[in-house]
Parts: sequence; C-alpha cells; structure tokens
Amino acid sequence: MTTAIKNTYKSGAPVIEISPDFLDLILKPYRNHAKYLYEAEITHFLEKLEPNSTTSLITARGKFSIPESCYIDDTGHFNAVEFNICFNQLAYVMFGKCLQEGIFQRLIPIWESKIKLDYDIFLRQQLSSMLIVKIEGKFLKQLDSDGFFGEISIDKVISSNDAHFAYTTVSFSDGDGIKCKGSVVLAFNPIHE
Repeated sequence: MTTAIKNTYKSGAPVIEISPDFLDLILKPYRNHAKYLYEAEITHFLEKLEPNSTTSLITARGKFSIPESCYIDDTGHFNAVEFNICFNQLAYVMFGKCLQEGIFQRLIPIWESKIKLDYDIFLRQQLSSMLIVKIEGKFLKQLDSDGFFGEISIDKVISSNDAHFAYTTVSFSDGDGIKCKGSVVLAFNPIHE
C-alpha cells in the first residue's frame, strides 16, 4: 500500500508517519531487548535533485528508549555501541520506507537502472546489503537514554561500479538538546537475484 506523499517539510508537519507494524517488520532481525526505536517518521525529502542544493535529500526522525543495554551492565551513559545500534535501526526503517514509497527511485535518476534495490529486495537482503563503511560520533553531553530522539539525514548518494554509498549525518538529543552527533557512510550493494 502506498501512502499519499506531500512535501510539507516547511510547515513543520511530518511527511510520512511510519506505522508500528512497519517498525516491527523492519526491526524483526533484532532481539526484543535490543529494539530501542519505537516511533519514526520521514520529516523531509526532496522530490528531485537540484544542482548545487545544500538541503539534505531525505531526513528521518525517531524516538528511542534504552531501558537496559542489550550487551552490557548499565554504564550510566549513551555510548558508541548504542549510537551504532540506534543509527542502524533508524537507517533501516528510513531506507525501507523510502523504498516502499518510491522516494529513492524518483529522487535518484540511476536508482532503477544501476542500483536496482527495491523494497522487496531490501526486505530479503536488509542485513546483507547495507554496510557501515565509516562511522564517526561526537559525544557532547550525557544523554537521557530513557527517552530521546534521533535524526538521520541523507546528504548525498554516489555510485562507484557496483557499490553505492549514502553519506549521512546523525544526531541524538533529549529534552535538553543535542547530546551526540556524527556522520556515517553506508554502502549498499544488493545481491542481484
């Protein structure tokens, strides 16, 4: 089912709300105690690429909670492992929803001819087709991990032979503002079936 899409970013309204059922489907590979993302939306996307634009291509926002770490006793702070897990969860959801809605296919001219990653392939190859190539995070202040927000923006997508790269920026904030930010380069290389 395709959602009606209208770019309402400038008015501050969400562009695409993501259902709990969709979150459950995309986060299915995670153990229950490691599912930190519980709400998400696509807050911005471009309809088409514009030369020399400094606006991000797509932005997603999510709400997270880490009642207890999935891998270690409580450290008392948001750390690099949780940064990575939270980024992954929101990125998977964002990519899945954008593929389901045809946003990448409309936005990036070579998507269907060269990248050839659609929603059905993404569901089958979610874990094997998306790889973190580079991750950087800066921890500015202690984050309240009981309830916080994450935001990912795709700034550009480039292709090189059979590998395709999404350059993203990410931030995590709580009620007192941004506490952690960084950048992640994702490679996506679907295995053509």
